[in-house]
Amino acid sequence: MSADQSDSIVGYQRISPKICEDRDYTLRVWKKSWPSAEGIVYSSRWSPANELGPPERKGVVRVKTCEGGWLLEPDGANKTRATYSVYTDTGGAIPAFLANHASQTGIGRLFAAVRKQVKDPKYRAGDH
Repeated sequence: MSADQSDSIVGYQRISPKICEDRDYTLRVWKKSWPSAEGIVYSSRWSPANELGPPERKGVVRVKTCEGGWLLEPDGANKTRATYSVYTDTGGAIPAFLANHASQTGIGRLFAAVRKQVKDPKYRAGDH
């Protein structure tokens, strides 16, 4: 394992969308943080690592393209700028308009969940 890989986590996921065949993928995720003028910056990025997961299975579409990440940057005393990026190909025969709609809906829900979670008092600075 190289130094670039020792600071990462590998995870496998299988999803079962209601409208198409199951999908699966294995990703390697790197996390890091560093100080900035306004506080700590957090970064998480991922890329495919299918060779480290289970072999492909009949009836399950292997997602081979999935790159992305989070960047959380302080933005004043009580705000954080959250940037999420993802580039993926769902594989199989899913019309682009349908895949794009599902992604946009999912990303909207993701940010709503993050906004709700950060209001939980256990996440206040200094409370850990």
